[in-house]
Amino acid sequence: MRTWTGSTRLTCVIGDIRQFLHTGPFEPFVIVTSSGNRYRVPSADHATINPQGSRVVIWFDDESGVIISELHIAAVEREAPQKAKAS
Repeated sequence: MRTWTGSTRLTCVIGDIRQFLHTGPFEPFVIVTSSGNRYRVPSADHATINPQGSRVVIWFDDESGVIISELHIAAVEREAPQKAKAS
């Protein structure tokens, strides 16, 4: 697995995303495409990789989804941790 260094941005491949989906505890992340679109993956149930390992499917809460070819995945970013609210 590639390590996070400096920034939270990492150029990735399908294998990296597979690890993010299956490593526990799950941490939400964002897939950034070559066109600049950003797709949030809030849980492991919201994304899957096709059997050939060439595409990622991201499911949205409204039951729609998007299929992203590995060729168009520019980066994956971890979400910044949520700060606790002051009481």
